[in-house]
Amino acid sequence: RYNSDYQGERLNRIAFPMGGMGAGMICLEGTGALSHFSLRNKPEVFNAPCVFAAVGIKGLPEAARVLEGPVPGWKLFGTPDSGNGAGGTSYGLPRFAGATFRTRFPFAVVNLKDSRIPLQAEITGWSPFEPGDADNASLPVAALEYRFTNRSETAVEAVFSFNAKNFMAPGRDDQAVRSIPGGFLLRGSNTKERPWEAGAFSATVSEPEAKVNAAWFRGGWWDALTVAWNDIANAACFERPDIAEGPPSPGASLFVPFAVAPRESKTITLRLAWFAGKTNQRSGKDPSENDANVIAASYYQPWYAGRFGGIEELTSHWRDHYAELREKTRRFSDCFYDSTLPPEVVEAVAANLTILKS
Repeated sequence: RYNSDYQGERLNRIAFPMGGMGAGMICLEGTGALSHFSLRNKPEVFNAPCVFAAVGIKGLPEAARVLEGPVPGWKLFGTPDSGNGAGGTSYGLPRFAGATFRTRFPFAVVNLKDSRIPLQAEITGWSPFEPGDADNASLPVAALEYRFTNRSETAVEAVFSFNAKNFMAPGRDDQAVRSIPGGFLLRGSNTKERPWEAGAFSATVSEPEAKVNAAWFRGGWWDALTVAWNDIANAACFERPDIAEGPPSPGASLFVPFAVAPRESKTITLRLAWFAGKTNQRSGKDPSENDANVIAASYYQPWYAGRFGGIEELTSHWRDHYAELREKTRRFSDCFYDSTLPPEVVEAVAANLTILKS
């Protein structure tokens, strides 16, 4: 059926783009995973860093789950490093037993269920879009709304977390993971010769009780992820300040504690933003002058780099205008699907809009 839920094997190749026109994208997969991180002004459809949301339930360490459905089989066999345990991924961590996916452009919804734990989860992913408002439809931002429902007859205390290795770092030590109001920031630096390597990514929430671990364990192999998962399983929620000396932190975790009464629900909104204001891309002939400033001026610069001074200003704008932009985006979505066109036509148009918009 058109415009209906996807499930089972039909989830395996779904990747729903979130982001702005000409501003990059992150895809929400059919299972709830995040992939296709294309934040540096070019398509990087195979870029799937170790980034995941999770939930831990107090007193039930065995109930901790990555907020995703089962990992598709094609990821486990044949992808780089899968023969060596898929290091650098979270594939070995427990997930929900089942998932379904549906889309109502520019929104996508993933439902997660597992009979072994008291919570079920719903993820709504979106980014701003309304015809006639090109600026807001071109913001390098995305949102993930995690809605938890307590299916049990007793209250549940839990901790939501968003966890990420510093995928913005280009491989040198001069990188940074640091706390910012309501979340954390991942930053990659650049050299004078390669200014396009500079970039930053932020993840924030509005809950005042949120805490950030900006100093993941600095070990080898799977140490950092193992320690991070132990914190998740124990429903830990703590502050750990930015690292001031020695090697940089390999990643960060954002914690939000919450409680849900029986048959009640709780929604936590995670806002993502990214900023990569310089590129090494241009068209046409090479500049005739061998001047660094002339050459730099010939490179493409994304629109948002002229609108915002950096990741901090962009993150604040996304926070301050979130409710307004969501209302406008929902208004368009409701209007778009309130149609007498055949459902197969609506689905075909929505599928093409999804790609064109990102």
